[in-house]
Amino acid sequence: MVNNDVNKFEFLLTLEKNIVIKRFFDVPNYNLESKNSVDLYECIKSVCKEIGDDLKDKTLDYLNENANYFFDSEGLNEPQENKEEYFLLQIKFNEKVFISRIFPAHIYHPKVRYAVDIRPKIRKILASITNVLSSKNLDYKYLQYDLK
Repeated sequence: MVNNDVNKFEFLLTLEKNIVIKRFFDVPNYNLESKNSVDLYECIKSVCKEIGDDLKDKTLDYLNENANYFFDSEGLNEPQENKEEYFLLQIKFNEKVFISRIFPAHIYHPKVRYAVDIRPKIRKILASITNVLSSKNLDYKYLQYDLK
């Protein structure tokens, strides 16, 4: 079933309830059944992996650039605060959570995770989500289960 109106969705990425990025986007020809598709799950999973990979690369760059600092301070016994933190990615429709996914933030260096910037990639991310939400050819089978 396809809704021919333009529908407003919200993309929201937060880190421990602090907004990292929030964007509204339109989905023309929104397929009402896309919410239960495996394709939507895979798309959101892929977006989270892409953000995580970008953070991993930036963490490695940061550690490499500051290697001398870390080698010089090896003898210091400062207690490290290893508080578990998580990113939360949500897609909202009519102010209700449509789909969400959490992924760890504490595995990345604090200087990187607190300065996360996905603005250069947001257009591509929103386009891929829009494509899934408006697609008519989606997969609704997971193992032997019908998700419709």
